[in-house]
Amino acid sequence: MKIGIVGLGLIGGSLGLKLQSLNHTIYGVANNKFNEQKAKEKKLANFVSCNLNLLKECELIILALPIKDLVSPSHQLVKSIPQEAIVTDVGSVKEPIVNTWENLHPLFIGSHPMAGTEKKGVDSGFEDLFKNAKWMITPTQKSDLNSVRTLSELLKSLDCEICQATPKEHDEAVSLISHLPIFLASALIETAHTKNNQSLLDLTQKLAATGFADTSRIGGGNEQLGLDLAMNNQINVLNAIEIFKYNLNKFESLIKEKNWELLSKKLAEAKEIRGTFIN
Repeated sequence: MKIGIVGLGLIGGSLGLKLQSLNHTIYGVANNKFNEQKAKEKKLANFVSCNLNLLKECELIILALPIKDLVSPSHQLVKSIPQEAIVTDVGSVKEPIVNTWENLHPLFIGSHPMAGTEKKGVDSGFEDLFKNAKWMITPTQKSDLNSVRTLSELLKSLDCEICQATPKEHDEAVSLISHLPIFLASALIETAHTKNNQSLLDLTQKLAATGFADTSRIGGGNEQLGLDLAMNNQINVLNAIEIFKYNLNKFESLIKEKNWELLSKKLAEAKEIRGTFIN
């Protein structure tokens, strides 16, 4: 299949590498000449250009762009996509993107791979990023069923598990498990950064190890992504923060009250519940 990928960062670059290994012909669109050259050197696609006309013969096009560029796409991008091509995106917010693109293209289907790292840019892609990952698709009543089937089969070939939900359901769910943790990790980093106590800061920086690395990782990632999530999934993110504050306050109360028995029970419950999320 002739597949276009617009954006060759972590997600787009990884897709380009994996899809080439499955014998698809990949047409990659970079955002500038510097990244175009780097993408060619890394062989992220069979053909790489900054020119959107590269997409004119593609049968399926994946928009691996920042959320802001998906919610408000350029006229040039929209005009360059063939009407007969299936179109999807990889944005981690769905309602505003689907609402935009369903009015722009008849064969658009929203999607979102639940995969990533804290890396970004044209150097960050790698072939196995999606192995055993869950990939959400968010068709609506307007979606073309044949296009949904074609996209689903392609995504399954990446060794992904396909999950399906409405755009609204998707955005509410990911606010709890994907978006909220970015802000929690950032807050944790700020908390540990005791800039008014240099000796304590020196010691905590020296002692920070795997526990801090694991819990803070996504707080040290792509700041533009965090901003886009807050702006485009604001209500759900705020609701998630409120729920978290309520639960954190419960732990604070138990510690203040020295209610060690109930605290132990709550920690044990959390450990058990975690197993239902992470297999």
